[in-house]
Order: sequence, then structure tokens, then C-alpha cells
Amino acid sequence: MRRSGVAPRRAQPRYPLGVALAGLATVLIVMVSLAVIAVQLLRTEESAPLPASRPTEVAVPGADAEGWQLPERRWEPLPLPDPQSPVYGAQVTRLNAQPPVELMGCSPPSVVETEEEWRAAVRDQWYCVHRSWVPTLHRFGWSTAMPRVHFFEGEGDDSACGHLVAPAFYCSAGEGSVHFGVRHYDMARTWDLSVNEMVNHEYGHHLQSLAGVTAAKVALPWSVELERRAELQATCWSAAMTYRNAAVGFGQAEYDSWQERLETMRADGVHGDRESLVRWGTRGLYAATMNDCNTWVVPEADVS
Repeated sequence: MRRSGVAPRRAQPRYPLGVALAGLATVLIVMVSLAVIAVQLLRTEESAPLPASRPTEVAVPGADAEGWQLPERRWEPLPLPDPQSPVYGAQVTRLNAQPPVELMGCSPPSVVETEEEWRAAVRDQWYCVHRSWVPTLHRFGWSTAMPRVHFFEGEGDDSACGHLVAPAFYCSAGEGSVHFGVRHYDMARTWDLSVNEMVNHEYGHHLQSLAGVTAAKVALPWSVELERRAELQATCWSAAMTYRNAAVGFGQAEYDSWQERLETMRADGVHGDRESLVRWGTRGLYAATMNDCNTWVVPEADVS
């Protein structure tokens, strides 16, 4: 007889010990296999080069804290890289799919009154740009050493790349170096974005060196066309970084100022004619990826 209120006890099934051990072994094998697959996927992700990305046909205008947006503008897609091109190594780099980094912690831009203020502003902007790029450089496995900053009087300066004449220039020898002259100081006394524009431009040449763009260029016989492609890409990247500098607070006044600068900056055979400077210097403001500044894939007429 069953006692009232007491549930009957169910008989427990019995399994042979061998079956239980076999099941446990199967579970362990599956877990180990999944772990191996996960590790392989991680290694593949770390080592595989990023594919070249086709830029968006219409760059989405960004907005500042007050809601200002870049004027709506339609940009034609850039050509795809050409494996038969002698500059294919410059066309396809790991930077292609990388969005321009946000520059955080930079000093607000302003005109300078003394040479000491100018040197301090240049150093601060250079350090800020480099700090902002370091995580990306580290992820790509590139050198994170910061190129040394030099200042010079007169028209040019000696460097590991020889004596170069320019308001500012970058030398890719060794870990790289950047040189700023008093002619840039004169610019910085009259335009508040001058330090941003020039420092970001020269850092663009440093990125070209790290990405292999410079190596692809110098592997070919020197030509003014190759120099123009490099300079216009750096101009485009400078615009992209200036627009994304949180300290600038890009708005209509900054946009108008930037356009005025593009209309008056030096135009020549090396840096590009006025039309090319305005095109690439404006396109950089709209760039969604670094590939949107890929001057190496376009016909020569587009980098005249």
C-alpha cells in the first residue's frame, strides 16, 4: 500500500560505464575542435590584409555639435585598383578601408603671435595626430615610433633625404622626420587652421611611408606626376583629419576658411594645379575612408 501524500519513487535508468565515458569523450572532442577553429579565425583576421574598398558615391556629410553639416555634394566613385598598373602597390594598402581617425585632445586652433608659440603649436598638433593614429598603426603591425620634429630658418633644411627647400617637408629615411620652416610660421600668423593643415599634410606623408605608398613611388623613375599624386593625397588626408579634429569644431566658418585656403595655396607642377587642389582638398572633408583620397587610381588628368 502507498502512504497518502508520498510520491512514488521512480526507478533510475542504468547506463553501462563504457557508454558514459564515450559520451564524455565526444563532448570534450567537440569543445576542443571549436576552440581550435576560434583560434584559427582570430589568426586569420589578424594576418589577412584588408581588401581595397570602393569609396561611396555620395559621401555622407557629418555634423558638428550644433548640427552644421557639410554642403550636400555628389562625388563620382574612384576607379578600382588596376593590378597591371606600375603604381598598384600605392593603389592598394591596408589604409584603404580605414576611416580617417578622430583627432582627440588637440589644442584649439588659433593664429600665433611669436615664433615660440608657433613651435609649441606645431609640436602639440604633431604629437596629437600621432597619438590618435598609434592604435591603428599598432593594429596594422607598423612602427609606432614618432618622427622627430625639426625647425629651420631660411628657405630649406638639411635632412637624411638631402637639403630640401619648402615651407615644411617630411623625410621618410629611418623612422622619419618632419621639418617646419619660418615660411610656415608666417602663414600661421594669419590663418588659424594653418598648423592643422600643414601638420596633418606632413603626417599624411608619414602614413604614405608606413603604408608602402612611398616605396611604390620611389621604385619607379622620378616624375612630376608621381610627386603630384603623393602631394594631392596628403592634401586630401589633411582635410579629412582637420575635419575630424574635435578641437576645430568644423562649421560654416571653418568650411569657408578652408575653401579660401585651397583657392590661394601654392599651385605648381608638384603640388597640383588649382582645380586639382580644390577637388582633392575638398573631397577629403567628405572622405568616409582613406581610400576616398586614393589619387593613385585616377587618370593623370584628375591629378593635373
